[in-house]
Amino acid sequence: MRKVVFQNIEEKTKKLMLCQTNGGVYLFGYYNLQDASADWDHFFCNMDDAIESCLEDYDVNKEDWITIEDQPKNCQQDFIIPTRIKGREAGKPVFGHLQQFVKGQWVDNEISAKCISFDGLTGEQRLLTTGLIFEYEKALIEDKAKAIKILTALNFDKPSTDQIIA
Repeated sequence: MRKVVFQNIEEKTKKLMLCQTNGGVYLFGYYNLQDASADWDHFFCNMDDAIESCLEDYDVNKEDWITIEDQPKNCQQDFIIPTRIKGREAGKPVFGHLQQFVKGQWVDNEISAKCISFDGLTGEQRLLTTGLIFEYEKALIEDKAKAIKILTALNFDKPSTDQIIA
């Protein structure tokens, strides 16, 4: 299970992600909004401890988290869209070169300049930048409450959210 939240913490951290593994839970922190490698991480024994720590340390409420799909095998757990190191699946990783799984195929991915604000971004740019585009599209069909939660997390105002969901 993985969860993500977008929240400005101490003017530095912009996003947090929880990733449950067999041995425990990683908390990833990001200094930017886009779907990229984490800037730091912490480890917890279980999800309850991680969520409690996020409430105490970062003022993130349990209901603020957005549940997202787990990554496929050989993918980076700190990305939202399935992302892997090029060649890892063949046992010949090319570190520093990433691929993302988009529309049924692996394509080379370049991380653009750091995005630290949604200011000036259209709704589609916000969804693409954060990597939540596919989670949002799926939620729009299967789970309207999750779709609203995603739009709210990306700073869509209520009238815009209501119009999009309608």
